[in-house]
Amino acid sequence: MLKMRLLGELEVFREDRRVALPPSRKTRALLAYLAAMGGRHRRERLCAMFWDVPDDPRGALRWSLSRLRSIIDDAGTARVLATRESVGLDVTGLDIDLLVLREAASQGLHRLPVERLEALAALFRGEFLEGLELPQQHEFQSWCVAERENLRRLQMGLLAELIERLNADPAAALRPARQLVQIDPFNEAARADLLRLLLAAGRDQEALRQFEAAERQFRDLGGDSVARLTRKWRELRLAAAAGPAAPAPAEPVAPVVEEA
Repeated sequence: MLKMRLLGELEVFREDRRVALPPSRKTRALLAYLAAMGGRHRRERLCAMFWDVPDDPRGALRWSLSRLRSIIDDAGTARVLATRESVGLDVTGLDIDLLVLREAASQGLHRLPVERLEALAALFRGEFLEGLELPQQHEFQSWCVAERENLRRLQMGLLAELIERLNADPAAALRPARQLVQIDPFNEAARADLLRLLLAAGRDQEALRQFEAAERQFRDLGGDSVARLTRKWRELRLAAAAGPAAPAPAEPVAPVVEEA
């Protein structure tokens, strides 16, 4: 089994053993691009995307492909698919975290059980291709930035769905709530959810520290964000102090009188 991890630092595992990747950042970026995009890509476009230099971009591409074959091809199985005109990657049988996430999201997060949502959330070990930057290759860098933003939004939606599903169990909902605040620290609704869940779980001191940290961060934004946060904090504390609302008393049931 060959595994590839793109949600975080690029990693390749063979039989659960990490494979040493080429030192060339462009070769690693090429592997990630082919795995994430699928399909076939014209050699000219890949050369322009990764080796926009006057020397020998086609030779550089051939060298990188030879390095990738030594990593991901198996005996009798050629995963790097290259012709004179195009290059692709056969992902059949590969365990690629990004593709697993996309497939699950296409079904609709609201349709997935909590256990599946938690497993998907655990796939995010960091941002997409963390640390793999090619600032001089503008087309690749633009693609990478766009993918990171798309995946960030998907992760936020995934965590929000988990928080809603686990709302009745504040202790369990705290983990996705903390993660959501970490990746989107200026999200007022996410901050309010975290404070509410901490108070509901009896973590009053931690809730106070979270409020104070949020207050400092929001102050840098200016505007009314601090005032809104403070009002919400007061409402949450009052609600927590009041405890769960008592159920309304049942109305007396009139006795049934049978006719004689």
